[in-house]
Amino acid sequence: MNMIQEKFASLFSNYEVTTQARPDGGILLTLRNSDGKLFKRTISYAQLHAGDQLSWAISAIRRDLAEQASELPPVAMLQSQHRFALPTYHSA
Repeated sequence: MNMIQEKFASLFSNYEVTTQARPDGGILLTLRNSDGKLFKRTISYAQLHAGDQLSWAISAIRRDLAEQASELPPVAMLQSQHRFALPTYHSA
């Protein structure tokens, strides 16, 4: 387990990395950023032991972290635009 945690710690060096063993042979990966925000992801035994699945899981985690960092505005803020009727045209 230590080797797995060290691998994820080197991949996500900007985060505090902890791993916990799961009964199915997988792990619970927890990443904590400098602000204290947590990001948790389970990684199955199959993902840990198949190179292509592990690289896919790492890519998915990186994508999710990038999405979380952008902190998109809430939908309500996007919907607060003024709405008015579209112009109508009449033939002469």
